[in-house]
Amino acid sequence: MSTYQTIGSQTIGAETHFETTLDSAVTVSMDSPATTVMHGFHQVPPQRIDSSTSVADALLIMQQTHMRISFVVDQQNNMLGIISKARLSSSYVPRISAKKGISRAELSVADVMIPLASLNSVNELTLRTAKVGDIVKSMEASGHEHLLVMSQAPARICGYFDLIDMSRMTGKAMNQHKRASSFSEIVDSLWHHAEI
Repeated sequence: MSTYQTIGSQTIGAETHFETTLDSAVTVSMDSPATTVMHGFHQVPPQRIDSSTSVADALLIMQQTHMRISFVVDQQNNMLGIISKARLSSSYVPRISAKKGISRAELSVADVMIPLASLNSVNELTLRTAKVGDIVKSMEASGHEHLLVMSQAPARICGYFDLIDMSRMTGKAMNQHKRASSFSEIVDSLWHHAEI
Protein backbone atom coordinates (compact mmCIF):
# COMPACT_ATOMS: atom_id res chain seq x y z
CA MET A 1 0.00 0.00 0.00
CA SER A 2 1.30 3.45 -0.95
CA THR A 3 2.04 6.07 1.67
CA TYR A 4 1.29 9.67 0.82
CA GLN A 5 2.43 12.88 2.44
CA THR A 6 1.45 16.51 2.28
CA ILE A 7 3.40 18.88 0.08
CA GLY A 8 4.10 22.51 0.88
CA SER A 9 1.75 25.07 -0.60
CA GLN A 10 1.52 28.82 -0.38
CA THR A 11 -0.89 31.64 -1.07
CA ILE A 12 -0.94 33.32 -4.47
CA GLY A 13 0.08 36.96 -4.83
CA ALA A 14 -2.24 39.61 -6.24
CA GLU A 15 0.00 40.29 -9.28
CA THR A 16 0.16 36.67 -10.46
CA HIS A 17 -0.18 36.06 -14.21
CA PHE A 18 -0.81 32.98 -16.34
CA GLU A 19 2.09 31.28 -18.02
CA THR A 20 1.02 29.63 -21.24
CA THR A 21 2.83 28.18 -24.20
CA LEU A 22 1.98 31.23 -26.30
CA ASP A 23 3.25 33.87 -23.86
CA SER A 24 5.95 32.11 -21.83
CA ALA A 25 9.67 32.63 -22.23
CA VAL A 26 10.03 29.09 -23.60
CA THR A 27 11.29 29.24 -27.16
CA VAL A 28 9.89 26.88 -29.74
CA SER A 29 11.93 26.47 -32.91
CA MET A 30 11.41 24.60 -36.14
CA ASP A 31 13.79 21.95 -34.71
CA SER A 32 11.70 21.41 -31.56
CA PRO A 33 9.81 18.11 -31.26
CA ALA A 34 6.47 18.33 -33.05
CA THR A 35 4.63 17.33 -29.88
CA THR A 36 5.58 20.65 -28.24
CA VAL A 37 3.11 22.48 -30.52
CA MET A 38 0.40 19.83 -30.70
CA HIS A 39 -2.94 20.51 -29.02
CA GLY A 40 -3.37 17.16 -27.26
CA PHE A 41 -6.78 16.06 -26.02
CA HIS A 42 -5.27 14.04 -23.17
CA GLN A 43 -4.45 17.41 -21.56
CA VAL A 44 -7.30 19.64 -22.72
CA PRO A 45 -10.50 18.08 -24.10
CA PRO A 46 -11.62 19.53 -27.42
CA GLN A 47 -14.36 22.13 -27.46
CA ARG A 48 -17.42 20.78 -29.24
CA ILE A 49 -20.21 22.72 -30.90
CA ASP A 50 -23.45 21.12 -32.03
CA SER A 51 -23.89 21.25 -35.79
CA SER A 52 -27.27 22.97 -35.45
CA THR A 53 -25.81 25.93 -33.51
CA SER A 54 -26.33 29.23 -35.32
CA VAL A 55 -23.31 31.04 -36.74
CA ALA A 56 -23.89 33.98 -34.36
CA ASP A 57 -24.12 31.72 -31.29
CA ALA A 58 -21.04 29.75 -32.33
CA LEU A 59 -19.02 32.96 -32.69
CA LEU A 60 -20.22 34.12 -29.27
CA ILE A 61 -19.29 30.76 -27.69
CA MET A 62 -15.82 30.90 -29.19
CA GLN A 63 -15.28 34.48 -28.07
CA GLN A 64 -16.44 33.70 -24.53
CA THR A 65 -14.29 30.55 -24.25
CA HIS A 66 -11.26 32.15 -25.98
CA MET A 67 -11.05 29.23 -28.41
CA ARG A 68 -9.89 29.72 -31.98
CA ILE A 69 -11.32 26.45 -33.28
CA SER A 70 -14.08 24.07 -32.21
CA PHE A 71 -15.06 20.61 -33.35
CA VAL A 72 -18.51 20.36 -34.91
CA VAL A 73 -20.48 17.30 -33.78
CA ASP A 74 -23.92 15.82 -34.41
CA GLN A 75 -26.43 14.77 -31.73
CA GLN A 76 -24.64 11.42 -31.30
CA ASN A 77 -21.34 13.28 -30.68
CA ASN A 78 -19.88 12.14 -34.02
CA MET A 79 -17.35 14.57 -35.42
CA LEU A 80 -18.51 16.26 -38.63
CA GLY A 81 -15.80 18.88 -39.06
CA ILE A 82 -14.21 21.94 -37.50
CA ILE A 83 -15.06 25.61 -37.36
CA SER A 84 -12.70 28.49 -36.67
CA LYS A 85 -13.43 31.88 -35.22
CA ALA A 86 -11.70 33.40 -38.24
CA ARG A 87 -14.02 31.59 -40.66
CA LEU A 88 -17.10 32.70 -38.72
CA SER A 89 -15.87 36.32 -39.00
CA SER A 90 -14.88 36.16 -42.66
CA SER A 91 -16.69 36.94 -45.90
CA TYR A 92 -17.15 33.19 -46.33
CA VAL A 93 -20.31 33.32 -44.18
CA PRO A 94 -22.22 35.91 -46.27
CA ARG A 95 -21.16 34.09 -49.46
CA ILE A 96 -22.66 30.82 -48.17
CA SER A 97 -25.75 32.75 -47.03
CA ALA A 98 -26.20 34.17 -50.55
CA LYS A 99 -25.47 30.81 -52.19
CA LYS A 100 -28.07 29.01 -50.05
CA GLY A 101 -30.58 31.89 -50.37
CA ILE A 102 -31.05 32.21 -46.61
CA SER A 103 -30.19 34.95 -44.13
CA ARG A 104 -27.05 34.87 -41.98
CA ALA A 105 -29.26 34.32 -38.92
CA GLU A 106 -30.57 31.09 -40.48
CA LEU A 107 -27.12 29.63 -41.12
CA SER A 108 -25.89 26.89 -38.80
CA VAL A 109 -22.33 25.87 -38.06
CA ALA A 110 -22.85 22.82 -40.30
CA ASP A 111 -23.37 25.19 -43.26
CA VAL A 112 -19.98 26.88 -42.89
CA MET A 113 -17.71 24.33 -41.19
CA ILE A 114 -14.68 22.66 -42.74
CA PRO A 115 -16.05 19.12 -43.26
CA LEU A 116 -14.14 16.12 -41.96
CA ALA A 117 -13.53 14.91 -45.54
CA SER A 118 -11.55 18.11 -46.24
CA LEU A 119 -9.16 17.63 -43.32
CA ASN A 120 -5.90 15.68 -43.25
CA SER A 121 -4.50 13.63 -40.39
CA VAL A 122 -1.23 12.12 -39.25
CA ASN A 123 -0.72 9.04 -37.07
CA GLU A 124 0.59 9.85 -33.59
CA LEU A 125 3.39 7.29 -34.02
CA THR A 126 4.95 9.43 -36.77
CA LEU A 127 5.29 12.26 -34.26
CA ARG A 128 7.93 10.39 -32.25
CA THR A 129 10.68 11.65 -34.53
CA ALA A 130 8.92 14.57 -36.27
CA LYS A 131 10.06 18.15 -35.75
CA VAL A 132 7.94 21.30 -35.81
CA GLY A 133 9.47 22.10 -39.21
CA ASP A 134 8.26 18.76 -40.61
CA ILE A 135 4.69 19.51 -39.56
CA VAL A 136 4.86 23.08 -40.89
CA LYS A 137 6.26 21.93 -44.25
CA SER A 138 3.55 19.27 -44.58
CA MET A 139 0.76 21.71 -43.74
CA GLU A 140 2.11 24.44 -46.03
CA ALA A 141 2.46 21.99 -48.93
CA SER A 142 -1.10 20.69 -48.56
CA GLY A 143 -2.57 24.16 -47.99
CA HIS A 144 -4.23 23.11 -44.73
CA GLU A 145 -4.49 25.32 -41.64
CA HIS A 146 -5.17 22.35 -39.35
CA LEU A 147 -3.75 18.85 -39.19
CA LEU A 148 -5.51 16.26 -37.05
CA VAL A 149 -3.60 13.63 -35.05
CA MET A 150 -4.97 10.08 -34.94
CA SER A 151 -4.22 7.56 -32.19
CA GLN A 152 -2.95 4.13 -33.21
CA ALA A 153 -5.56 1.83 -31.71
CA PRO A 154 -8.37 2.49 -31.50
CA ALA A 155 -8.14 5.04 -34.33
CA ARG A 156 -9.44 8.24 -32.76
CA ILE A 157 -8.61 11.91 -33.05
CA CYS A 158 -6.32 12.64 -30.12
CA GLY A 159 -5.11 16.13 -31.02
CA TYR A 160 -4.38 18.62 -33.75
CA PHE A 161 -1.88 21.14 -35.08
CA ASP A 162 -2.83 24.73 -35.89
CA LEU A 163 -0.69 26.62 -38.41
CA ILE A 164 -1.39 30.04 -36.87
CA ASP A 165 -0.46 28.83 -33.38
CA MET A 166 2.78 27.39 -34.73
CA SER A 167 3.56 30.70 -36.39
CA ARG A 168 3.02 32.51 -33.09
CA MET A 169 5.10 30.02 -31.10
CA THR A 170 8.06 29.98 -33.50
CA GLY A 171 7.87 33.64 -34.54
CA LYS A 172 8.04 32.60 -38.19
CA ALA A 173 5.61 33.55 -40.94
CA MET A 174 3.84 30.56 -42.45
CA ASN A 175 2.86 30.13 -46.07
CA GLN A 176 0.10 28.09 -47.59
CA HIS A 177 0.63 26.96 -51.15
CA LYS A 178 -3.03 26.24 -51.76
CA ARG A 179 -4.08 28.21 -54.81
CA ALA A 180 -7.07 30.48 -54.52
CA SER A 181 -9.68 29.98 -57.24
CA SER A 182 -11.31 33.38 -56.76
CA PHE A 183 -10.64 36.87 -55.44
CA SER A 184 -12.96 36.22 -52.46
CA GLU A 185 -10.79 33.22 -51.44
CA ILE A 186 -7.75 35.53 -51.45
CA VAL A 187 -9.61 38.02 -49.24
CA ASP A 188 -10.71 35.24 -46.85
CA SER A 189 -7.16 33.94 -46.61
CA LEU A 190 -5.81 37.41 -45.82
CA TRP A 191 -8.56 37.98 -43.24
CA HIS A 192 -7.84 34.64 -41.59
CA HIS A 193 -4.08 35.15 -41.46
CA ALA A 194 -4.44 38.64 -40.00
CA GLU A 195 -4.60 36.72 -36.69
CA ILE A 196 -0.91 35.82 -36.95
